[in-house]
Amino acid sequence: MRFFNKLGIKARMMLLTVVPTFVITIFLTTYSISKSINTLNESLSDRGRIIATQIAPSSEYGVISGNINLLQTLIQQTKSREDDVLSIVITNKEGVKLAVSGKTPHVIKPIETDNIDISEEDNQKYIVTSAPIIRSVVEIDDFYDGTNNMLKTNKKPEMIGQVYVTLSKDRISATKKSMIWKSMLLGLIGFLTSSILAYRLGRSITDPIISMAESVKNFSAGHLNLRVEEGAAGEIKTLQLGLNSMANHIQLAHDSLQDKVHDATRMLRYQAQHDALTGLVNRQEFERRLNIALEDVKANHAHHVFCYMDLDQFKVVNDTCGHRAGDELLRQISLILSQRVRDEDTFARLGGDEFGLLLTNCDVPNAQIIAEEMRSMVEDFRFVHDNRMFRIGVSIGIVEITTEMQDLGDITSYADAACYAAKDNGRNQIHLFRYHDDDLAKRHVEMEWVSRINSAMDEDRFCLYCQPILPLQDDNNNIFYEILIRKIDVDGSIILPMAFIPSAERYHLMSKIDRWVINKTFSLYFQLINTNEEHDFLLTINLSGMSLSDKGLLNYIKEQFALYMVPPEKICFEVTETSAIINLTNTLALMKELKAIGCKFLLDDFGSGMSSFAYLKNLPVDFLKMDGGFVKDITRNEIDLAMAKSIQSIAEAMKIKTIAEFVECADTMVLLKKMGVDYGQGFYLSSPMPIENALGNFRQLSLLDHA
Repeated sequence: MRFFNKLGIKARMMLLTVVPTFVITIFLTTYSISKSINTLNESLSDRGRIIATQIAPSSEYGVISGNINLLQTLIQQTKSREDDVLSIVITNKEGVKLAVSGKTPHVIKPIETDNIDISEEDNQKYIVTSAPIIRSVVEIDDFYDGTNNMLKTNKKPEMIGQVYVTLSKDRISATKKSMIWKSMLLGLIGFLTSSILAYRLGRSITDPIISMAESVKNFSAGHLNLRVEEGAAGEIKTLQLGLNSMANHIQLAHDSLQDKVHDATRMLRYQAQHDALTGLVNRQEFERRLNIALEDVKANHAHHVFCYMDLDQFKVVNDTCGHRAGDELLRQISLILSQRVRDEDTFARLGGDEFGLLLTNCDVPNAQIIAEEMRSMVEDFRFVHDNRMFRIGVSIGIVEITTEMQDLGDITSYADAACYAAKDNGRNQIHLFRYHDDDLAKRHVEMEWVSRINSAMDEDRFCLYCQPILPLQDDNNNIFYEILIRKIDVDGSIILPMAFIPSAERYHLMSKIDRWVINKTFSLYFQLINTNEEHDFLLTINLSGMSLSDKGLLNYIKEQFALYMVPPEKICFEVTETSAIINLTNTLALMKELKAIGCKFLLDDFGSGMSSFAYLKNLPVDFLKMDGGFVKDITRNEIDLAMAKSIQSIAEAMKIKTIAEFVECADTMVLLKKMGVDYGQGFYLSSPMPIENALGNFRQLSLLDHA
């Protein structure tokens, strides 16, 4: 009973239903099989008796007459009509076989009695039925008694032989086996049917309970989309309705929250693959697709082309009008170029003003056509901001992705080299990467210069030279010394700046070089201060365009002033007209801060730009250095002379001191002095010299000495 109490409802229903059914089924099956076997055995026995009793009378004549053929024919015909007959044997009274049909499995014995009953021998494999062959003798006594009475007949039967019929039990055995299997099968079917019915009956009770229990478990695990089937009745159905109602409310709240999570996930995935400013594919996703394209080329010999694009004059817009204008320019450019991108291609912003275009299943000629269309679209575009109009260009480097390329680094490196070659060819150009390209070889040389510059910086193999800037008018007493940089090669030779400055500018090393020059100049000036001598001169230090864009330069210069105790009024910073205009906003802020502490500013190469006079009004410079291209030929070229005079006139009107460079002869110096130019610089006045050699001669140098 304790075991029964531990069972569930469904198990109890199975136990109470199946066990009785199983017992009844076993009993009925056993009884049915037993009855059927008895019936089959009786049937086979009856057949043997019938056959034997039919053959015995027909064999009487043959036995009496000894007609063996007649007997043989009789038993063969009988055997041929009966399937189960193994053999039929007819014998005489002495047991001699008169006729035999079939193989006799038993021993024939002589007849020892006059018993005329039918006998039967039951063996495991066969049944032998024997019937006597009887001869009937009729004796008639004829007499006349004078009364007309009927004749009296005396009958005396005589057994003259025996018929043996042997029937096989094979077919009946097979029938018995078949019957047993069928009975067992029927019993099994009945058992299974009752089991299924019991199981289903149990399930009809337990399933609603289990379903509700599973639902509660699923709810707790977060599977809120499942519901309880409302198929029960009564109190269970009420509970089912309550659970489903609760699940519906929870599902609605969950779905609302899940939609918000999905939206946020999609947004994060999109942001991870796209540029926030332009909406284009970002660098990370673009490089992933480039890798796929490279694998496709190596595996399937596909044709893919990478176009690397860099906007020209973007810094002019960004520095002149601010970052918002630069961002708006990038958005407009991306919208314009996206119109030419095919559906199967990928257009991406790689950073700053750089874009990438992956042309899939495209050969180089078609890629060049597409690139030229994009270049033309940018060239025709006019960007307008705050009533200012700007023309923009784009330099494009084209690289065919080939099996020779090892990885992504090869593709981007070749594309970068091709793009810079396009810029070197005049900007707003297209350059196709080819192995052994002269332009790319030039870029390779520049890359080598980068390594050499970094090595020289690490090994302190730079040195300072200086060139005097001397007064040309009697009322000017200041003497300037322009600080110049030289590189000391590994063999000790001196390398002029024009050999390495272009590479330094190209690869963003100028800010590092400028800081080295400032530090070294201030350090040397500190040595002069410690000599307790008065030094009435100015040192001019060149600042590159990259340094003018360096947000940290101002603090660095102030730190150097404080570290070496250099008087700010003894330092003049020299900036070129082009770099000042490109970085106008930052340049103005830098000039304002440094002039406030006493520094001076010199505008170099004035006159080489197209907007010089317009921007000069906004630049608070103290000195103006005429571009040497106008100065060197003023004694021979009237146009150069007129340009120099116009610059001098403008400078005088703005009360700015002028400096003329490239003073190569006495005639040039005399003419400049006559024009009113304040200072001169050139090989006629003094050649550049190592700054250490000039340290002790600063006070002695003067215009008269050089005259």
